[in-house]
Amino acid sequence: MSPPSARSKRHVLKRWTLQTICEARSRELARALRLHPAVARLLVGRGWTDPSLCQEFIGPRLGAMRDPFDMHDMDRAVERILSAIQKGEKICVFGDYDVDGVTSTALMVLTLRFLGADPAFFIPHRVEDGYGFGVNHAEDLARDGVQLLITVDCGIGAIAPVTRANELGMDVVVTDHHLVGEELPPARAVLNPNRPDAPYPGGMLCGAGTAYKLAHGLLKSSGRPPEDCKPFLLDLLDLVALGTIADMVPLENENRVFAAHGLKALHRTQRPGLRALMHVTNCQGDRLCSEDVGFRLGPRINAAGRTDHAATALELLLTGDEKRASEIAVHLDELNNVRRAEERAILKSAMEQADAQMESKLDNFLVVSGADYHIGVVGIVASRLVEQFHRPAVVLREDPDGARGSARSIPGYDVHATLSHCGAHLIKFGGHAAAAGLEVAPRNLDAFREAANEHARAIFEERDLSPEIAVDAELAPDDMCWDFYNDVQRLQPYGQDNPSPVFLLRGVSCPSPPTVVGQTQKHLKMRVRSGNHTWGAIGFNLAHLRDIADSSSRPFDIVFRPQENTFRGTTNLEMEVVDLKPSV
Repeated sequence: MSPPSARSKRHVLKRWTLQTICEARSRELARALRLHPAVARLLVGRGWTDPSLCQEFIGPRLGAMRDPFDMHDMDRAVERILSAIQKGEKICVFGDYDVDGVTSTALMVLTLRFLGADPAFFIPHRVEDGYGFGVNHAEDLARDGVQLLITVDCGIGAIAPVTRANELGMDVVVTDHHLVGEELPPARAVLNPNRPDAPYPGGMLCGAGTAYKLAHGLLKSSGRPPEDCKPFLLDLLDLVALGTIADMVPLENENRVFAAHGLKALHRTQRPGLRALMHVTNCQGDRLCSEDVGFRLGPRINAAGRTDHAATALELLLTGDEKRASEIAVHLDELNNVRRAEERAILKSAMEQADAQMESKLDNFLVVSGADYHIGVVGIVASRLVEQFHRPAVVLREDPDGARGSARSIPGYDVHATLSHCGAHLIKFGGHAAAAGLEVAPRNLDAFREAANEHARAIFEERDLSPEIAVDAELAPDDMCWDFYNDVQRLQPYGQDNPSPVFLLRGVSCPSPPTVVGQTQKHLKMRVRSGNHTWGAIGFNLAHLRDIADSSSRPFDIVFRPQENTFRGTTNLEMEVVDLKPSV
């Protein structure tokens, strides 16, 4: 399938898809929940038509969390861990180097300490160790006298390492959320909400969410007084929220409870490390939101594992020393700046390769690589390529013994399925539908690229590959008011499967010429008029659309997110522009 000629240029026209709604149901929902009609239309368009379920979505309750023993193998995991604590066995928690893995590790270490254990913990180095629990780790830990190993956010594919651990007399409890392969590791217990033989009814959790269910199960069975356990579990929700939001699991079912109440726990957290990191990133105040986790806190925790060692981020979450916490927070901020510089350098090269592939027949599944690519940022660069070209993308670091990297996907496309289809060309791979890690033998790189494109081409045959903007509801000018905005805010926290709402207003104009602002001159700033109403508007990276808004005679349609802006003590309702098109 040949791409449109405009595709290789960096700005591609987007499709606007307006949600289909039932007006009668939206009116019923607005009355039942006392919602602004436009917000009720939004909810109906997203499938929320039952008032009681909608109320649960708007106000997620802690009481809605599932019993931890609803997860398969929870009884086996709890029994083995409590036995190890009682006998004084040496326990080690083995985690991963991203936000989800680091928060999972901290959560499990803190839980074991609360129960009286003194666990060891280990997070592999991204470059020196690679991803996950390996045979070498099993042998090293056995030499150190570890009798029980608990994996968090990893281990579901570690068949040989767990087998080796068993041979060395070490029991393993696996907690993970990644896709399950053809067989389970031979562990004492395998906790995974995605087990095909026993899917967890609470939804698709992340690693931290899965570890939290284990923590809940342990405390529930520990014999400790509930008045001690409940505050501890509530305090852990700050870590669960970080992992849940950063790992981009669907914010529905239990994940929505974790995110909503976890953000509140994060706001009041007494952990010196998190308080220091929030200070460094200017996340103070009572309006902590998922965007703060996704764009401020999460990247800095991730930066340790990307450019240094995730043990630094883990120390931040575990330390009780405020001075040390401040030092680590500043260091993580510096590492994030290094990561951003690395990302910019690699992105330039990756974009050039992707542009060339978009002009060739290799336009369905982008695979770019470089010997100087830092392994810690290839996943971020892959995400940037997906955003820019609206294609699944793989970015690899080339080494003599194999090209390693990350895959990212577009909505509705299972990148893990493509890797499975191309497994003969890969040394190893793992992950899920939206993101995966992989390693390719250098001699197989071209064959992998061709096979991945062939597989994607068959899937894309009937699809319009223009990027899509899902518009939640069309507004009348009078709808854009504070009552409307406040009801929109009730839908937070936003994230995967609950994106920040986007609205359409037709036939607007600019009473004065728009301007291009920012150091890079990429942002569009303007005033937007509709009827008797005028609002300020900012479109980030939308300077290329200036001509659409610059015409004084031709109206245009605008899709946007409502936002508030406070300047010199005055707060106004404004628009964050998503896209513009001339009115038809």
